[in-house]
Amino acid sequence: MKYYRENIISTYKYLLSVRENLITHSINIAMNGELSHINEAFEEGDIYQFDMDQFRGTNDANLEKIAEFYDELENLMNTLENINAIKEEDLADENEG
Repeated sequence: MKYYRENIISTYKYLLSVRENLITHSINIAMNGELSHINEAFEEGDIYQFDMDQFRGTNDANLEKIAEFYDELENLMNTLENINAIKEEDLADENEG
């Protein structure tokens, strides 16, 4: 059963990276499309924290679909976290500390 849990945790870690990449790709799509006017307002080195909610309700059908998938991914991750009692220490890199 130990290896089963390790695989669940490994899968959860993978889903974390998928979620981060999904956000990054959503930002890139939006900044080159729907939000290109905002992109022009930024200067190199500017920092802005995007949120998936900013990609909802746009005229871009692709961003809408990606946001829907993001919600499904979040639900899946929450379920896995709950039914497997995944804690922060389970997600810590073995090379830390």
